[in-house]
Amino acid sequence: MKLYLNTDLAQRYADAGLLEQERLRAKDIYRELTAAGEASPDWGVTGWLHCEEAAMQRAQIAEKAKEIRENADVFVLVGVGGSNQAARAMIEALDTTGPQILYAGNTLSAWELARTLQKLEGKSVYINVIAKNFETLEPGSHFRVLRRWMSERYTPEEMARRVVLTGTYGSRLEEIAKENGYLFLSFPERIGGRYSAFSPVSLLALAVAGLDVEAFVAGGSAMEAELAAEQGGIAAEYAALRSALGQKDYAIEMLAAFEPRLFWAQSWWKQLFGESEGKDHKGLFPATMTNSEDLHSMGQYMQEGRRILIETFLMVDDPGAELRVQPDKAFGDRFDYLDGMDFANINRAAEKATIQAHDAGGVPCIQLRLPRLDEETYGRMYYFFMMACAVSGKLLGVDPFDQNGVEEYKRSMFSALGKPKN
Repeated sequence: MKLYLNTDLAQRYADAGLLEQERLRAKDIYRELTAAGEASPDWGVTGWLHCEEAAMQRAQIAEKAKEIRENADVFVLVGVGGSNQAARAMIEALDTTGPQILYAGNTLSAWELARTLQKLEGKSVYINVIAKNFETLEPGSHFRVLRRWMSERYTPEEMARRVVLTGTYGSRLEEIAKENGYLFLSFPERIGGRYSAFSPVSLLALAVAGLDVEAFVAGGSAMEAELAAEQGGIAAEYAALRSALGQKDYAIEMLAAFEPRLFWAQSWWKQLFGESEGKDHKGLFPATMTNSEDLHSMGQYMQEGRRILIETFLMVDDPGAELRVQPDKAFGDRFDYLDGMDFANINRAAEKATIQAHDAGGVPCIQLRLPRLDEETYGRMYYFFMMACAVSGKLLGVDPFDQNGVEEYKRSMFSALGKPKN
């Protein structure tokens, strides 16, 4: 069930001495980060470091998820960015059961929100509003709209059962929960949104979707233990290589996958690295490709464009399905060379050929292999990327846990909307 990182092709593009230096630095940073833990505020919000500690309130979450699964037609997950990306990636990729899950709080489009409300008509609805400090415009405004919609259809007592709020203790969201009798789940103070995958921020939605929360947390814990035994292991290696290549003017990292089920995991990764590293005019720009479709739009640039790109391939060993091309001699479509082939092998051939071609074209290619797509693997993958991102940010000399640039746009937006200053 382990993840396998192969950096052999990419290492050829890095300065060997610099790469070794960055490996040593990455291991030192990993040791300092994991040793500091909760004790040192200098390391930022590190409550995510231990999966079992982050995954609090599991019994309460399991009980509420059971109720929702038994009574809801639709479950609306209201959040933006790190407040819903991790759960959404798993729900959209894995086999789920239970109510339909819709996503709100991640856009300001009137059309999109109106369409969401239309989908709720005539349905039994539960919602989970996730907002760390309840100051972000998108989930706050959507909660107001959804709250009005529900109040016109349910009594206050019934709404108290159907609304779950997830935020920090002491926030206005907790006060609203107490005032209305809503269940309140913890968004731990020392966990930032993009590092919240193992906290209640994600766990309720996963449980409502019928996914195995315990296997997910166990996967994260297994990766945590593996990295601890290897002084940062593959997370430190990935961070060190990215740093060494970044210092040779590689400015963009493309996370490519030949499995469409990974689309939302790629979106989660993009936010994780973009918000964590993009500071002080530093950091690799995170971009994504879903192949083979995107090879027909971006493949030319990857092959012959400016040599400023690193490409990390997210690969899956178990395709999850079998489908063979059946012979059809009478049709004469000239694809007879595919007769009897499984699409999994066709996809692997395309993946292998792309890596070979892009490597030959001068692109440093990293490969991260996942055994299969299930809850345990997602747990391992999320923890690997979160730790690698934290170490990578520290290698750059930035705080991988803050997001001052995002706060600046929020201040400008609130001013334009006439929000009173605190």
